[in-house]
Amino acid sequence: MEEFLNKARALYPGLPESFIQLYARYWESTGDAQQAISQTRQDPQYDNIFPGNKTERGQIRYDEVTYFALEDSYIGTLAEYGIPRATSLNILQDRFVNLLENEVSANEFQQRVAAVYRGIQENIPQVQQFYADNFGINLDEQSIFLGALDPTVGEDIVAGKITTAQIGGEAARAGFTISLEEAERIQRFGLSQQEARRLFTQAQTEIPRIQELQTRGGREPVEQFGLTEFTEAAVFQSPKELEEIRRLEAEEQSSFTPIGGATRRGGRVTGLTQY
Repeated sequence: MEEFLNKARALYPGLPESFIQLYARYWESTGDAQQAISQTRQDPQYDNIFPGNKTERGQIRYDEVTYFALEDSYIGTLAEYGIPRATSLNILQDRFVNLLENEVSANEFQQRVAAVYRGIQENIPQVQQFYADNFGINLDEQSIFLGALDPTVGEDIVAGKITTAQIGGEAARAGFTISLEEAERIQRFGLSQQEARRLFTQAQTEIPRIQELQTRGGREPVEQFGLTEFTEAAVFQSPKELEEIRRLEAEEQSSFTPIGGATRRGGRVTGLTQY
């Protein structure tokens, strides 16, 4: 038996001793390395050593060396961003099997981690806070990564959450509060964080100016022009809000400048940037 144990360790260096013992026993009984690995994979103990490595039809997802190499690559990726091994193991706990079952490759895992790190972890505090508040996580490093590494959620959804948090964070940075639904709507329209920053920075000056136009001459506006109305005009090109701005500015002989720059021509607000 010792001879087969040594052979198994040489063939599968670094793999769990429980696998080595099982494989060596079958190798000794069959005298054939290929038959031994086949029988090892059919043994009930195999699923405890390599959870998630079999499909529903019982097919092997990865060979045994690749299985553990994939886990090591996940841990290595997190280590690149300063996550200690112990924390990485906590992050991957109960997720590694799901990552395997959803065929999240080492490359895809790396892309997700990089996106979260650049988009959330390295971003302004308001973005981190919006992400935490609206996606049900804590602001600690481990929770932020956990929120984006759910293997059942596609990469496009992860990216959408990150951009949504960036939009909500930029609104907060400019002194505004927007709901998750409002941020998601702007995100679906295609605005980036940089464009959202321009939007809300301009809103800081344009909204008070338009509100002043509404109250000129002691008038009481039917509906005060706020961030929602500004966004409807500047981003979504809403005819109702654009007409209200046109009417006010026609009275004052002035101009409105939404994102990208706008001018009045022939009584119409024009030049709004299309996203």
